[in-house]
Amino acid sequence: MQKTLKILPLRLTPHSDRTSILNAYSREMGRVAFAVASGSGAGAARRRALLMPLNPVEVVASVRSGSELMTFREPRALMPLHGIMSSPERSAVALFIAEVLERVLRQSEPEPTVFDFLVDSVGRLNNPEVAAANFHLCFLVRLAAMLGIAPDPTDYRRGMVFDMVDGVFRLSMPLHGRALSASDSGAAALFMRMTWENQAAFRLDRRRRNEILERILDYYSLHLADMTTLRSPSILRSLF
Repeated sequence: MQKTLKILPLRLTPHSDRTSILNAYSREMGRVAFAVASGSGAGAARRRALLMPLNPVEVVASVRSGSELMTFREPRALMPLHGIMSSPERSAVALFIAEVLERVLRQSEPEPTVFDFLVDSVGRLNNPEVAAANFHLCFLVRLAAMLGIAPDPTDYRRGMVFDMVDGVFRLSMPLHGRALSASDSGAAALFMRMTWENQAAFRLDRRRRNEILERILDYYSLHLADMTTLRSPSILRSLF
């Protein structure tokens, strides 16, 4: 059966001399995987460019019952990513986001609102007028809301601590000990209010930005998927 899909490529992995496996997220089917022909010619190079992480494309896929791997015709770009491709910083952020999504988007059920949020985020990252330094942090905050694990910062009162396991603010330290200090919890409650519109107003130095990234990834590890083996955060830490 032929099916037109809008997809966000997440990772293209060599599988054999003639085939690679593309993991992607689609608007119509959720998480999907494709067998993609490898090669060294101009056509293969163009296909690899179109399938770079987070490049929104449309494909006509061949869906076969009982097979986890699909194939597709030549992809068609939905959004030129000149702003990302021309910026090492934005390219690094895109790789980081793709690596995170590859871990957390495991369901095969379609979630159109999640897909639309992701495409909108890519468009913002592609815009050279949008500041890049805090982008990955804001993305993780907004993604947590989309995936249903975002804490409610309106519960915070001065002196409370943030329980990382239960995702709530408490009056005292929980017995399991996985909580932020009172001072860090106050900062976290403020940071949880970050939006695309105000993210540039958060003035963070490199040390503080990296501390926040580490805390958010810890939270994701507790609630969604292990983030301790991600490779891309080290690149972000050296850039921002």
